[in-house]
Amino acid sequence: MKISLNWLRQYIDINLSIDDLVKGFTNLGIEVESVENQAEKLDKFVIGKVIERVKHPNADKLSVCKVDAGTGEILNIVCGAPNVDSGQTVCVALVGAIVPNGGFEIKKAKLRGEVSEGMICSSKELNLGEDHSGIMVLQTDLPIGTPFAEYLKQNDVIIEISITPNRGDLLSHLGIALETGALTGHKVNEPEVYDIATGGELSKKITVEIKDPDACLRYCGTLVENVTVGESPDWLKNYLSSVGLRPINNIVDVSNYVMMECGQPLHAFDYDMISGKKIIIKRAEGLKKFTTLDGKERVLRDDILLICDTDKPVALAGIMGGANSEISSNTKNVFIESAYFNPVLTRKSSKFLGLQSDSSYRFERGVDIDKTKWASVRAAMLIAELGGGKIVNGLIDEYPHKLEKLKVGLRIPYLNRITGSDYSKDRTIELLQMIGINFIEEESGKLYFDIPQSRREDLTREIDLIEEAARLDGYDKIGEPDSESLKFEINDFYGKEYDFVMKVRSYLIGRGFHEILSDSLVDEKLVSMFNEDYVSLLNPSSEQMTVLRTNLHQGMLEVVKMNFEHMNNSLKFFEVGNVFSYSKEGKIVENKSILLTLAGDYDVESADTKPRYFDILDIKAEVKGLLEKLNVEFYNINYYNYTGNFEFQLNYEIKGNSAATVSKFSDKFLKKLNIDKPVLICEIPCLV
Repeated sequence: MKISLNWLRQYIDINLSIDDLVKGFTNLGIEVESVENQAEKLDKFVIGKVIERVKHPNADKLSVCKVDAGTGEILNIVCGAPNVDSGQTVCVALVGAIVPNGGFEIKKAKLRGEVSEGMICSSKELNLGEDHSGIMVLQTDLPIGTPFAEYLKQNDVIIEISITPNRGDLLSHLGIALETGALTGHKVNEPEVYDIATGGELSKKITVEIKDPDACLRYCGTLVENVTVGESPDWLKNYLSSVGLRPINNIVDVSNYVMMECGQPLHAFDYDMISGKKIIIKRAEGLKKFTTLDGKERVLRDDILLICDTDKPVALAGIMGGANSEISSNTKNVFIESAYFNPVLTRKSSKFLGLQSDSSYRFERGVDIDKTKWASVRAAMLIAELGGGKIVNGLIDEYPHKLEKLKVGLRIPYLNRITGSDYSKDRTIELLQMIGINFIEEESGKLYFDIPQSRREDLTREIDLIEEAARLDGYDKIGEPDSESLKFEINDFYGKEYDFVMKVRSYLIGRGFHEILSDSLVDEKLVSMFNEDYVSLLNPSSEQMTVLRTNLHQGMLEVVKMNFEHMNNSLKFFEVGNVFSYSKEGKIVENKSILLTLAGDYDVESADTKPRYFDILDIKAEVKGLLEKLNVEFYNINYYNYTGNFEFQLNYEIKGNSAATVSKFSDKFLKKLNIDKPVLICEIPCLV
């Protein structure tokens, strides 16, 4: 998320230096990734005037120019542009300037025998365009020596911050302004909007029906008629460009501007392309395809939420609009959508479609449902102002089940015990109210606070308010304790299982085994080769991580395959990890297991050794040594032949219980995984 400091200053007075502001954000838990001072990028670039231009005496394609750059002396500059001429007003890079396109420094030099004390710039060299055929020629009445950044109005500072999934409230300038107020002590000045009542003339021009109120909790809309679609004013284009958004036209730019202002995504429809003059919010339910405004056809799933008119879908709710209702140069009437879509559903739909937009990014994290009406009216006002249109009287506000604010309690003694501080009631209330968490009442020793709707996905428990109070006051104010008050008994951490695992680990490392760690989430295709009953995830993060492992084989085989592919052909591995299964009662059971692996060549080939692969005798020797180390002397070995995944298995039994199982994978099975060398394993359950 990029924040423009000039834009931020519209909403709050900032009496801090850039360094102090960045440090303050960091102390508040807002990670600052980068700070870009636009003026510094164009340091030593100024407005100049070509006084004289003559042909270079030693080069046909070069010119020698006398240039006044406001430095107090006339500069001699060699220029290769074919369009340079006397009398032109140009951008001059002085000695010491760093050219944005290329990053090289301008130095005083001789070019074909002529001294050059700077450079006359093209638009491409300044990353202002792709034209490199000639220099930029500016209007003639510009003051000589003026910094070029000032001419471009690039005097902004862009602060890029990293947003954690729980802080959707920070995805706007007003959200950042609220946090800034906690640093400066100043209040946020939110732009005023008209007080437009619901219904009115608008209700006769368009209606809205929410068929799934759990998916769309609120839907607001306004209509602006007789607009002229055109280019946005410079101030609007500059603000959008500063935060990485490409200006398109005054209608689309306003919707993006309001989104970056308050965090509420908007969508502008061409009103005349809405069939039946009715908006219906419903699931896809049988609709298979939809073309989004980027021109791509999207394959739909039944649970995806759509914005439809009476004939067709016109948008993917909360994600992207459709090509069949987008704003064009012929648009005259604009319907502005401002809604609240279910965060979980939006995320699932976005992931399924492989489509993430600025809108879905915000809806996934939860927007402020109380801002939907404000944002719709704010956008209508700006569109009417910049597009010359008129706002139709009335507002659509469908809000089937009002989302009441959360009420969370906080105990001062508990706050002080957790933080090791000494907060008073008044200080705690003061801290939380700085960011809009308002005190309601005190009851039975608890202070109760209203949670802003912008934070309802984040602040749900007492401990969340404790964290807010601590970060607003400053984590650096939490001192070190005078003495350690916590004491632990070694038995609190170490038990029989721990001792057993550490003993096995120590022995195997001494035997030349390397420990590996594999993921508990594995591919269902691989797991199904070993078990029919396994624990599947309802919402997996990828196709390769859909189920919990039933044994350690899957991860080990991936490691073996990767090593073989990198010419590491003699492998001795072990892993200690948890495996998962269902009990007879249908509950998920988690057990620890140990896996030994011998794979590939017995030893590295040399002049003194004949090459051979690991075999059954090698793995039996390792198991025998391990059992002796564990003081296990009396056991039975049962042999089994297989025709499936394993060529054979050996089961070590002690009093009827399985102590270890040795297996050799069959060549047929390994071939499926593109493994061409033998793999032998021993699996040991931790039955201690």
